[in-house]
Amino acid sequence: MKKFVINILLIMAVVPFLVQCASQNDVEELRYQLRIVNKKLEDMKSTTVPLQKKQAAASGQMDQFEKEINELKGQLDETQHYNQKLKEQNKELETSISNVAQVEAAKREEAIRRFEESQREKESKLAEKMNQQQESVKAIQEARLKEAERKAKETALMAELAKKKTQTANPAVQPEGSSTKQVPVDKKKEKKDAAASDASDAGETVAKQAAPATAKEKSAPQSTTKEKSSQSTQPPPASAAMGEPADNNMKKAQKLFEKNSFAEALPIFEQIAGNSSSGDAVEARYMMGECLFNQKEYDKAIMQYQKIISQSSGHEKAPAAMLKQGMAFEKLADKETAKVIYKKLLKKHGSSREASIAQERLGKL
Repeated sequence: MKKFVINILLIMAVVPFLVQCASQNDVEELRYQLRIVNKKLEDMKSTTVPLQKKQAAASGQMDQFEKEINELKGQLDETQHYNQKLKEQNKELETSISNVAQVEAAKREEAIRRFEESQREKESKLAEKMNQQQESVKAIQEARLKEAERKAKETALMAELAKKKTQTANPAVQPEGSSTKQVPVDKKKEKKDAAASDASDAGETVAKQAAPATAKEKSAPQSTTKEKSSQSTQPPPASAAMGEPADNNMKKAQKLFEKNSFAEALPIFEQIAGNSSSGDAVEARYMMGECLFNQKEYDKAIMQYQKIISQSSGHEKAPAAMLKQGMAFEKLADKETAKVIYKKLLKKHGSSREASIAQERLGKL
């Protein structure tokens, strides 16, 4: 561009010299060419300035674009860094959650193991306590039976001695002329007979009171009293019902129970419960427990309920037996054992009516 301008200036400087040498036509033609050259120069200037402006504007936009691109690259780098950080945090969180889950699972297993151990320990204690109660009940029954037999023998011996004294005081042959003394002797004999009879009756009463509340134990002292003394005329309720059908016995025992005659109903229920072929055996066993429970002999009632729980766990009376067993332990002030039995009832018979009662009583302990 500069060379072109310099050439034109040189031409213009040389033109005066050439005019003198060239013709008029050549001069005109040279001027025409100069005008064309000037016009082109002006056109070039007019087109170059906008192009330069556009180039400047374009370069400014390019710089702006590069700046924005650099900012976007920075944001992308920050986002990638943040994502990487989040991934690391997620991994740490997953690890911590896994560790916490394992620790909690271990705690739960340990708690379950301890609970099962405590349940087994309580059940073993309950079984041991039941065995102790069985042994104590047997010992009490044996002691009562021996005491009843001893008193029956003493009563029979007293009656026999009274009879011998009566026979000694009333000789078979009396001398003549002793009719005036006959009346006092007869009166003395009557008094001694009455004393012997009273002693025999008293012995029977003591034997009945000392005998335990079972048919076998009642029949033993009474049969001994019968053999030793002929004064007894009333057999026990169990022996009276021996010849009756099982249905009649059950109805009779139920009526006695409804009349609160628990001591009389107990041996009849025991007789029915002893017959394993009877369909009312479990029901009778449960009613034995009820009789003992109402007589406040809670330890014996617990034993009867336990027989139903252990031997007839599928019977409809099993939930009721467990409930009443827990209530009997409550009466004996053994709340811990009662809690164990109520929880066992809820676990085995949760849908039964007795379970709701056990839940209510468990909440009050």
